[in-house]
Amino acid sequence: MLLFFGALLIIPDLWLRGTAPVRFHRQRREVAFVVERPGRKVFLPAPSAHLMYGFWFALFSMSGMFTLVSLGGRGGEMHMLDRQGIALMATVHLIISPALAIGYVLFYRWVRRLAGWRKETVFVPWEDVVAVATRNMAVTVGGPAGLGWELHILPPDPERPGYSLAGAGVSAGMTGLQMAMMQWELIRRYMEEGPEATPERADDYSVAWYKEEMARQRKRHEREGKPFWRYRLKCWMELAYFASWYTEYRAKHVLPKASPKGWLQEWSQPLPESQWARPSAALTELTRQVEAAYERGETFLDLGPVEERFGHPSAGETPKAAYPSVPFAAHSG
Repeated sequence: MLLFFGALLIIPDLWLRGTAPVRFHRQRREVAFVVERPGRKVFLPAPSAHLMYGFWFALFSMSGMFTLVSLGGRGGEMHMLDRQGIALMATVHLIISPALAIGYVLFYRWVRRLAGWRKETVFVPWEDVVAVATRNMAVTVGGPAGLGWELHILPPDPERPGYSLAGAGVSAGMTGLQMAMMQWELIRRYMEEGPEATPERADDYSVAWYKEEMARQRKRHEREGKPFWRYRLKCWMELAYFASWYTEYRAKHVLPKASPKGWLQEWSQPLPESQWARPSAALTELTRQVEAAYERGETFLDLGPVEERFGHPSAGETPKAAYPSVPFAAHSG
């Protein structure tokens, strides 16, 4: 069983390690994206997280059917729970199925390398970066099952207005449109105004955060005269501690492996203030108008499309030269 649950953790980790990282440099006013330059066509589905979970459970179901058929061929279902039947089911479910699922990820990446696909790091001016919030709906036989939002931060294709560069960008699940807008506003204020304009601390859902949250909840329950053990039991049954541990593990040990060691080390160094890039005149004027709207009592949720409202043309309407790039494995940019 340890191998089974270990595979459930390894499969999404393999997908995460293959995701393209993104790095922001406020002083340069640039964002480094990793772009996939396509080679020959590969007739295989990409091993995304959703596909791999579906692939995993399909293999699990087929392996169970295979086991039943094999046991039936041995003389009937009466042998299912004997020593040989249990050994066969354990081998198929806990060894062969995880090996096939993990092997598919490695095989897909090997095929793409043979087909000439390669990655490059592209340096995109901050003012060209695009943020898009999309709504996703899950549909079942009983009707809509849920509604979710995703925030996508994308580099536009300068040579093809209206399109983004292939294989680049970052996406994050959000609880709603307002949350997506707030997340983007946090990034925008960091790039435009600096770290002093952002919150000093954000919940990282690490083990330390979990312990602090348990301490806060204990005090709240004691203050309200409620039994704390029920809340703690609920959290344990929901695997809240494991979720915090796994989040911290991914942040420290999985996500750093998505980029080569020393990736953009020179490019990421801080610059003297005299060398800081400055915003364009158009962005400076737009920012002034937005701040004036804030002073009138409006919020960023009320502004709507600011470029249309304040009469500024949208960026990316005409083709221009390609962005500078270096091979993904390069240590500097």
